[in-house]
Amino acid sequence: MKNLRLATVGAACALGMVACFFVGIVLMVSSGVQLLIPEPGVDIVDWIADVDSAGSVFLFGAWLTIAGGFLGIVAFVGFYDALRQAGPMLVLGPVLGAVGLTLVTISHLVPIAMATELVPDYLASDTAGKASLLSNLDLLAAVSSDLNIAGNVLNWGVVVPLYGYAILRTGASARWIGWLGVFVGVCAGWLGLLSYTWGAFEAISFFGFVGFFVFMASMGVSLLRRSRADIPAAVTAGG
Repeated sequence: MKNLRLATVGAACALGMVACFFVGIVLMVSSGVQLLIPEPGVDIVDWIADVDSAGSVFLFGAWLTIAGGFLGIVAFVGFYDALRQAGPMLVLGPVLGAVGLTLVTISHLVPIAMATELVPDYLASDTAGKASLLSNLDLLAAVSSDLNIAGNVLNWGVVVPLYGYAILRTGASARWIGWLGVFVGVCAGWLGLLSYTWGAFEAISFFGFVGFFVFMASMGVSLLRRSRADIPAAVTAGG
């Protein structure tokens, strides 16, 4: 533990985060549930039916996204450790990243609670009971969606481009990773906000969403490679 670098731990957690989200999304989609967070309104009835037929596969995939959120928080701290020479302002990266991923994680926990508690009650209720439960499900879906948006704005629009700038300034990783961080900020973070009011920006936001996971994986690989490269030098110095 004494010789384990925080940047190395963060790099491993970044790769673990990407793996958890990828496997989790694949499991949920393969189970028949297209979205973890349901759309309020008419679509939520279809979501209830999909969740009911999906069973434990959906829940396992959903819990993997929770694990991914926890790993992402550690990853942001590790990135800061590797890039802190960029300046004191970089401390905002792990702080805002932890807040953003906490909001996203909560937004994923709410649908899990909906699936395990309210969906069975809805299916077992009469017409009046279903109407009441549907109202509650709509409200929780809206809250979950808003939490997710708020968290993603912090992660994609502030934290990732901040780290991208730090990479470009310090050269701690490949410059293309730094520019990728800026790209994520522009597409997913800033223009992504417009996608909620104007559908034309949804495609741009999607590219930024994919870019975020590529950024996390690339940083993970880059920092792990740098850590291994430092080992011989450290051994030589110690000997």
